[in-house]
Amino acid sequence: MSEETTLPHFFSELSPLYPNVTQDGKIDTVQFLEASKSFIQMYDLLGTTFYIVKKDMSGNIEKLYKTYNKAPEKYKYLNDLIFEERNDPNIFAVDALLWLKRALEFTVLFINGICEEEDKGMRSEKLDHLATEAYNQTLKHFHKWLVQNLFKMVVKSVPYRSDLVKSMYFGKTGSEKTLYKDLLAYIKQLETNLKVIVQMYDEWGLDSDKKV
Repeated sequence: MSEETTLPHFFSELSPLYPNVTQDGKIDTVQFLEASKSFIQMYDLLGTTFYIVKKDMSGNIEKLYKTYNKAPEKYKYLNDLIFEERNDPNIFAVDALLWLKRALEFTVLFINGICEEEDKGMRSEKLDHLATEAYNQTLKHFHKWLVQNLFKMVVKSVPYRSDLVKSMYFGKTGSEKTLYKDLLAYIKQLETNLKVIVQMYDEWGLDSDKKV
């Protein structure tokens, strides 16, 4: 095995991973939140303009932790936390997880787009079109005009593919094939968590079209 293929990269170093969903469809609260805290460090690799995305996601993670810390034993699972808090008139935790979920979906779509282009032999250096498509499908509908225009600038600032890959290898030159393989495995686990959250919000009627 060559040295190139064994280089550590951002996704091989991430810990903890997103939790395995239990047999009865539940998500461990702390592991989910800690995995999210690690995952959003990816935005540091995308450039300073993505700071606003990371800051918003960090804020929502903190809000969920604040609710969790009220009753750690009771809220061991994210499902139970949301179920108990769903009738809160301030929908503090419900709103926080909803926006965190949307931002994670945006990131997943963007990453999957990068990998799909590579798989189809459409390897473009510019990635801003993938970030734009991901934004349009996940977040744009929930943003007012001012925020939409802000995000237009944000997604246009996505680094070139080669620069992003190098950043993920912490400044070194590593195998893109290895990176994408590990990246997709990580994202697949995250997607299992997102599916549960989507189902939860659909079942309990907690989704919202409110714009910010």
